[in-house]
Amino acid sequence: MTENEAPKSLGRYQIVRELGHGAMGVVYEGLDPNIGRRVAIKTARRDVMVSSGRGDEMMERFLREARAAGALNHPNIITIYDAGEEEEGLAYIAMEFLDGPDLFKLFHEKRRFDVKDAVEVDATGPS
Repeated sequence: MTENEAPKSLGRYQIVRELGHGAMGVVYEGLDPNIGRRVAIKTARRDVMVSSGRGDEMMERFLREARAAGALNHPNIITIYDAGEEEEGLAYIAMEFLDGPDLFKLFHEKRRFDVKDAVEVDATGPS
């Protein structure tokens, strides 16, 4: 797999499509073939972290995020299903998939929200 090529799978999860990307990794829509559940898969690439000079620390922080979030159970917090690291140095967190509009895009379009929707956005906090 090349740097710009999406994996076909991560752990047991099949990759469906890319949802977004950032400095350290990519977020994919995935499918758990065992139970047919859609998931969001957040990834972090070890080579990118290593180039920062703090690779091991950053990878541990990424996996610690998965453990901490996985211990939580609240309606306003995404459910974490799984986490792991592939042999190629690609760590992942498989989590609940929420279907909806891209909030970043809505803000940039200067879309106005009614009070009920604005309160719901504020209640869930930043992604």
